[in-house]
Amino acid sequence: MIVAIFGAAGFVGRNLVNKLKKEDMEFLATDVVKSPFGKEVNYFKADILDRKAVRKVVSKADMVVHLAASPLLTSLENPIISMKINIEGTLNIIDASREFKIDKLIFSSASSIVGDVKYNPVDEEHPYTPKTPYAVAKKACEDYMRVYKELFDLDYLIFRLFNVYGPWQYPESRALIPLVYKTLTTGKIFNIYGDGSATRDFIYVEDISDFLYQAIQEDIKNEIINLGTGKATSILELVNLSSELLKVKPRLAFKPERPGEISNFVADTTKLERFFKRKPCVSLNEGLRHTFDWLKEFSSDQ
Repeated sequence: MIVAIFGAAGFVGRNLVNKLKKEDMEFLATDVVKSPFGKEVNYFKADILDRKAVRKVVSKADMVVHLAASPLLTSLENPIISMKINIEGTLNIIDASREFKIDKLIFSSASSIVGDVKYNPVDEEHPYTPKTPYAVAKKACEDYMRVYKELFDLDYLIFRLFNVYGPWQYPESRALIPLVYKTLTTGKIFNIYGDGSATRDFIYVEDISDFLYQAIQEDIKNEIINLGTGKATSILELVNLSSELLKVKPRLAFKPERPGEISNFVADTTKLERFFKRKPCVSLNEGLRHTFDWLKEFSSDQ
């Protein structure tokens, strides 16, 4: 079996590539940039907005893992670009997967599609009111996959990822944990939007890779499954734990809440445990240690 990985040069993609290499699984990595891997990785440069390039990749595969996306902040700054990449690009992958009768299409959706939180923990049946163009696009892609199953019998598996962190999440991504690391280690002021009590469900990226690998191997399909830990951590708790691990004293400034920020909810992992017989296993303390070690090494190489 050959697995095509779209978004292989991205944060989660890099970690999945490392996992599949370790497990000696045959795969084709693809992304819009030049290969960041060595010659041992079968890599094809392709833009998911290029239908011919997408078809070429999918034609070589038995299964597809779709991790490519335009991120949240881009969707706020340029909603049209976000829509094209996240919806049109995904449709190109879905269409090619249907054409070449792919065994299963695994898609990374986002917990932020929930929007207004009605109850906690949040299960997969929770009502959704997306609050950003990014979340709107992710929900649209979920619906396209459901419809393609109903109309064309294309099997899929959707993971709704909660707050993923870990190695290969670069500081320039403007993601929370690399930002915490960079701010604390340089002695700058860390801005907290709101009073710091807002919580998130942080999941370590290697846990994500492990579940993706298991999903590739097992006959789990046509489901939407939360991929989080079920544990809430406030922003202040995160900053304080990070400060302890880095042995620094934080300098904090409190700012007004930002529009579109969705927090104060955690994953209901009941369905995840039912299908995969386990939960994510890396604690926040352990995950942050590994992440900070990687960020330190990355920073020293720059």
